Amino acid sequence: MSHVVAIAGGSGALGRALVDALKNSAYKPLILARQVNQALESDFGVPVLQADYSSQDSLVQLLESHNIDTVISCITNYDEHHSTELNLIAAAERASVTNRYIPSIWSGFDYTSGQGKVSPFAGSRLTLLDALSTTKLEWTAIFPGIFLDFYTLSIPSYTKRSALAIDIDGNAAAIPGDGNYPVYFTHTTDLAKYTTALLGLDHWQKKYYAYGDKMTWNEAVAVAETAKGVKFSVAYDSVEKLKRGEITELPGHKAVYKQLFGSEDAKANFQKMMSGVAVFMAEGQMVYEGPLLNEIFPSIKPLKVRDAMTPNSVV
Repeated sequence: MSHVVAIAGGSGALGRALVDALKNSAYKPLILARQVNQALESDFGVPVLQADYSSQDSLVQLLESHNIDTVISCITNYDEHHSTELNLIAAAERASVTNRYIPSIWSGFDYTSGQGKVSPFAGSRLTLLDALSTTKLEWTAIFPGIFLDFYTLSIPSYTKRSALAIDIDGNAAAIPGDGNYPVYFTHTTDLAKYTTALLGLDHWQKKYYAYGDKMTWNEAVAVAETAKGVKFSVAYDSVEKLKRGEITELPGHKAVYKQLFGSEDAKANFQKMMSGVAVFMAEGQMVYEGPLLNEIFPSIKPLKVRDAMTPNSVV
């Protein structure tokens, strides 16, 4: 049973959803941030602790001085931030009070070593799991599918809408492959509920899966068209095209370039990252076979795609 829970990257979108869920639970949440922000602390209603991610010794002292027994990471593992979480894992292993760790995986795919060799995105996550496997920590990775928040028209979320396959604002879609394979979706609010419930289990398995809804991309496009009352412009990217590192650009992609890579000129980086993931989708590699949080915690009723895409929906 966890008690004091630190959320690394807790000021981000998923982190804030987790903080909200933990505030309404039996656990004491703390946020680890690079800088202390009193306004942020007041807004969140939980302590914000300054973390020097470059120093393992400093992180160990931080974990021990606040009696943090569980760390949940929402650190964005791109480029230079990758070593940040590796340092945090090492510090959690060294800290005498820290026993549990949930890494910043939160992926739609349970990546294989083969996928890690062709996708930097997959490789970074496998590196975290490899690091955890050498520790004495009790840890688990959670695979929630694609964030349903990317497509919601009315449900509140800290996560911004994002044009991943479907551009709900641009009335367009770029579907990997034929779009007839199953895709899993979970809203971050529900993911936070599942994660909080998971803390109450006495023992963890190494992996858990969760999803609020399951449908094909073609079915999701049809739901979006009905919800908005317009016909979407739909393109289908072949596996061959995707393997060349190319995807069809959607109207909303420019905002994503800036959000993820800090510049609207980062198209090549984005396409390289997403084309690899899109290949996995098109080849039907989003397979959820393992312990399902939906079945373990049936009292949690997750948001469905149709409700998320319905304007002014009340759930």
